Amino acid sequence: MPSCNLSTAPLAGSRFAVVVSRFSPLHVGLEQRIYDLASHYDGVIPVLASRPEPADGIGLDSLTGLSARNRYRYLREAFNDDPAISPKKLIWSDDAATVDAPAWIKRLQDVALSALADPSAAREITVVTDIAAVDRTLRNVWPAAEAATPSSPSSVASSAADDQTQAASSERIHWNVGDVVAGSDDLQRTICDDPHNRKYWPVINHTFRREFTTVVLVVGSASVGKTTMVTRLSKLFDAPIAVEYAREFEEARNVDDDELTAFDYQRLILSKFAQNEQALASDANHGIVFLDTDAMVTKTYVKRYLPPEEAARLDSTFDMVIRQERPDLVLVIPPVTEYVDDGFRAMQWASDRYKFHETLMDVLRESPYADRVVLLDDRTFAERDAHAIRVIGERTGFTPRG
Repeated sequence: MPSCNLSTAPLAGSRFAVVVSRFSPLHVGLEQRIYDLASHYDGVIPVLASRPEPADGIGLDSLTGLSARNRYRYLREAFNDDPAISPKKLIWSDDAATVDAPAWIKRLQDVALSALADPSAAREITVVTDIAAVDRTLRNVWPAAEAATPSSPSSVASSAADDQTQAASSERIHWNVGDVVAGSDDLQRTICDDPHNRKYWPVINHTFRREFTTVVLVVGSASVGKTTMVTRLSKLFDAPIAVEYAREFEEARNVDDDELTAFDYQRLILSKFAQNEQALASDANHGIVFLDTDAMVTKTYVKRYLPPEEAARLDSTFDMVIRQERPDLVLVIPPVTEYVDDGFRAMQWASDRYKFHETLMDVLRESPYADRVVLLDDRTFAERDAHAIRVIGERTGFTPRG
């Protein structure tokens, strides 16, 4: 069946259900309610109700800790194979649901009707929600809003004939309120308050799970054993990984370490971020993923090996990507082992490993994740691996399988 992430065909029929929720996250109970409605109505319109996006660079809602942008993307993805379900988005404030209820309800009507085909057809629309304030508003104001004429922005300049058609249409639309989805909003708040609690993992919809995944990042200078550690940890914890990407990038683009320009680094930063996102979205994700290097490591290379004026061009890219990464634990491997010539690494960098490590620690201290950094300064590989496993258990609650 074809997917429709970005658009669905207009819903046809006469009876529809609208489900208003924060979807932070979509959980099994709410998902089941939507499918139950889909079996009783001609179509269902899940409406993501969210506060305005804060200007913090990543759009995190202070109430949920999740951005509306990502939640809406996940919601579309969750139902992208069901033509009877058409997700929409409505940005609102808490006050708008009570202080300016008629205007808010009209916006909700407009959003719901935008999913439907044939605006002149008779229809019944039932609205259900899991947000107590919205449910109260609908029940208190709905009789007045019931006879209102929902309109799209283009209808403002409509002709008199269009107005008459629209008025006739509004008389053929019956709005009513369904039973509240009890406990759903409280469950979402509980999950967001303790986002890495494993007991909630089974009830979180698959597409939303990447927001609640524990991310363990392994960083360090070249030839310190990052990839070996990440590979071992992924097997011990039965978790997906995203391995170091620079070699693949350079081979694909026929560029050597010392030939990288600011443009090359920018493409490398974004490509590595996309690779890390793939690990989070993997079907093998059971709650924890391991990442081998990230934008903070790339930033260290840029600070060490690019001229300052060229490195400065990447500041905005680094700021954007590093704020998006949000690792829960950063394991740093210092250069305590011998630099290995694997036929690919730039051997002239071997003598620079300690200065690289110092610069990396500076980058980490300046990042939003300084309190999540753990230095694995053990002298042997066995001690270092044991240290990593112990810290992961203490900081995240995850232990090796079996």
